[in-house]
Amino acid sequence: MVITGANAGLGFETALAFASSGARVVMACRSRERAERARSDLLERVPDAHATVLPLDVSEPESIRAFADELSDRFDGVDVLINNAGIVAVPLSRNSLGHEMQLATNYLGAFALTGLLLPCFRSEGRPRVVNVGSHANRFGKLPLDDPNWERTPYHEFRAYARAKLALLSFTLELERRLRRSGSNVIALGAHPGIAATDIRRHSPRLTATGFVGRWLETVGTWITPVAADACRPIVHSARDEGVRGGDYWGPRGLLEIGSLPAPARINPIARDEGLARRLWSLSESLTGVHYLSEL
Repeated sequence: MVITGANAGLGFETALAFASSGARVVMACRSRERAERARSDLLERVPDAHATVLPLDVSEPESIRAFADELSDRFDGVDVLINNAGIVAVPLSRNSLGHEMQLATNYLGAFALTGLLLPCFRSEGRPRVVNVGSHANRFGKLPLDDPNWERTPYHEFRAYARAKLALLSFTLELERRLRRSGSNVIALGAHPGIAATDIRRHSPRLTATGFVGRWLETVGTWITPVAADACRPIVHSARDEGVRGGDYWGPRGLLEIGSLPAPARINPIARDEGLARRLWSLSESLTGVHYLSEL
C-alpha cells in the first residue's frame, strides 16, 4: 500500500497500523530525511515491518511522475493508495507551475498521483483509493473560473476548504468513472475530524496567537484525539471489507471529534455531477494527467 505524507501525524499512524498487521507499506514523503527517521521509529515498534521510503512531493508534477515510475519499477502492484499528504491554512504560495499551494498539495497532487498509479493497481480483489478529507469541505465553495486565486483575494482557510471540497468532489466522480469503466478499484474518502498533530506548525493562522490556535492550545487539548486515534476512520476506509465506493467516513461524536468511524456528512456541492465533470476536465488541464476521460 502507498501512503503519502507518512512521516508524521495521521500518515505515520496509518502506516504503523498497517505495518503492524503485516502490510507492505510505501511511505511516500517529501523529505527523505524525515521519512527515514519515521521508518526507523516504525521499525522500532514493529521490527519485522515491511516499510519502504520513496521520495514524493505531491505539490510538484515532476516529483509525482518520478515517484510513479519508481514505484512501478520496484513493486508488482498496488492494493491501496491513501492520499493523505496535506497542508492547512498556509500563506499564499505557488508551485513550479503557478498553482496555489493548498490546491496543488491537497487536491491536484492526489488527482495526478491517482491517475498515474491507476495502471499499477492489482486486477484481482478490491483495491481502493482513499482520499483523506476534512470537515472543512462543508464550508467550501468551488468556483472553477479562478482555481488558483489569481483574481480573488486570497484567504488561507477558504483556500483550504476549497481544496478539500475539490478532493471530495473528485473522490465521488472517480468512483462513478471507475464503475463505468468496469474497474475492480473503488474510491472513497475519510476525514479525521480535529486531530492533535503537528501539521499546524506551518500555518501562522493556527499558531497560539490566533483564535483557532488559542482554542487548540486550551480547550482543544482536552477533547482533541491524538493522531493514533484520529486515524481510525482512515484505517477503516482502507481496510474494512464492508465499505463501499463513494463512502465518506469520519469520527463519531459531537462536532465529529472522536475516533470511532461513522458515515460523515458531505457538502452538497461535492455531489453535483455536472460540476464534478468540469472539475475533472480542469484538473486534467492543470496537471497534464489524463485518465478515465471519456467516462
